[in-house]
Amino acid sequence: MKRHLINIFILMLTPFFTVWAQGDIKFTGSTKQVVNVGERFRLIYEVNGEGRNFKSPNFGNLQVLSGPNTSTSSSVQIVNNQMQQSYTMSYTFIVEAMVAGDIHVAPARITVNGKTYSSNSIRIKVIKAKPGQSSTGNRNQSQREMGILQDDDVYLRASVSKTKPYLGEEVIVTYRIYTRVGVSSLQMKKASSFQGFWSKNLTDNNTKLKQTTQVINGDEYTVAEISKYAIFPQKTGKLTIDPAEIDIVAQLQVQQKRKRSNDPFQDFFNDPFFNRNVRNIEVTLKTKPITLNVKPLPAQGKPASFTGAVGNFKFSSEIDRETLTANDALTLKVSISGKGNLELIDLPKPEFPSDFESYDPKVSSNIKTSITGISGSKKFEYLAIPRAAGDFVISPIEFSYFNPRDKKYHSYSSGEFKIHVVQGDRTDAGITYSSSAQEDIRFIGKDIRHISSGPFNFTPAGVYFFASGWYYLLLALPIVVLIFFILSWKRLEKQRANVSGMKTKKANKVAKTRLLKANKYKKSGENKAFYDEIAQALWGYITDKFSIPQASLSTDSVKQTLSAKGVEEPVIDNFLNTLNNI
Repeated sequence: MKRHLINIFILMLTPFFTVWAQGDIKFTGSTKQVVNVGERFRLIYEVNGEGRNFKSPNFGNLQVLSGPNTSTSSSVQIVNNQMQQSYTMSYTFIVEAMVAGDIHVAPARITVNGKTYSSNSIRIKVIKAKPGQSSTGNRNQSQREMGILQDDDVYLRASVSKTKPYLGEEVIVTYRIYTRVGVSSLQMKKASSFQGFWSKNLTDNNTKLKQTTQVINGDEYTVAEISKYAIFPQKTGKLTIDPAEIDIVAQLQVQQKRKRSNDPFQDFFNDPFFNRNVRNIEVTLKTKPITLNVKPLPAQGKPASFTGAVGNFKFSSEIDRETLTANDALTLKVSISGKGNLELIDLPKPEFPSDFESYDPKVSSNIKTSITGISGSKKFEYLAIPRAAGDFVISPIEFSYFNPRDKKYHSYSSGEFKIHVVQGDRTDAGITYSSSAQEDIRFIGKDIRHISSGPFNFTPAGVYFFASGWYYLLLALPIVVLIFFILSWKRLEKQRANVSGMKTKKANKVAKTRLLKANKYKKSGENKAFYDEIAQALWGYITDKFSIPQASLSTDSVKQTLSAKGVEEPVIDNFLNTLNNI
């Protein structure tokens, strides 16, 4: 591990002594497109090279409160065994919108390698805020810069596709997080239980959260969809979806006044990644309860064959043969496809003639979940065996469903199936008799069975398993197993209760796993993912191994902890240099 850290440190220092591969120079400016009067926001200029002589633009009616605050970032790429480095410098201004209207910010200028470049111009629309909103926005911005999180900085919201569904109708519940600050370590603490509903999770856990931007009351939020469920109410009246809770870590950019420096290393180590001007706040977000008013299905026009299917479906049926020999099997297939409460559909059992021996159906489902809900197909295969020759009729199979879109019932019928059964070669196939009370008496197969002629296993008279040694041993065995299980379970609970100890115990394993993953990124040329994984491995190892809270994690706390543990000073310096140069 020590040698690996030294190699990483050398790898990070080498680019400073190699030729920088800058490529085409790009100098761009970005900020919010819509702001309120009196709102404070950031305006950022970025150049992918080592810039000099930065000249601020004309901000017009925007009042500059702070800036330019400089920061840098770099990445390393190995091409044809030659190491190249890209370099980005950022100039950040904190400005305040003074009057309503359209503001045109002229291009900024910067010099890279002796050549002057101009950024793009920026257009900002300043709107009048609602009464009291402007001062609140200023106060919230100031409090965020002081490390105080506001209620509207990040919140969790649940929404439903409809609030007045029919009984059994599909309702989509979507959970989204809205934030205008940095967010990390998002974990579901408590999911909604959906009492009174049948639910299905529509979220693919392997899919990354899809993010969009949305302007709410003049503030731009980043919106991410956390999870989505399809729920089906199972009773009428008012049903409440209880709140869901998630734990997050909010990252607030704390404004610090400092003098500009021409030393790029000073700006590098002041990067927010190293917690120099970022405050991590652990927050639990909770949705508001949602009440649905579930309507009963209409009584008028309800078919007798309706069994609770709600949605939009198609129905088909077929029989594999119409002519067969007695005691041969036939299969009746019924298929239902569409969108709705497919998994809750129970098809009425077909009525076979009394001379047919029938079995429970084989049910196969092909259910698909997507962001739009549940769809697919469900097949029923009924097996029946005629025991006598003749012409028979299988009564029609009827299927009905209610479509919430047109608020009507729809019915399908398979029609009659006519079956012709011929006499088989076997005369001992069976006899079917129907009494006047409609109770079927059947003699199937042979009615005379021969006495078995052996061989037989005999035991000595007077010898019994009861009260023997094996009897008592087997009787005591469950008690011994139960005691062993209880002791093992208590030991496991004690270990799990020590969260800090479990993290410390697994710190080496987790760090090795992340380093192996980083090595794969390096081999595949994904340099950004490589350095991100290295950073997570090192910071995560320190956090887990020495139980340092994430909110207080910094290079100073790492140095103090390692010193307190008796780690040698050169090792500490090498480790901190590696952290600072990732």
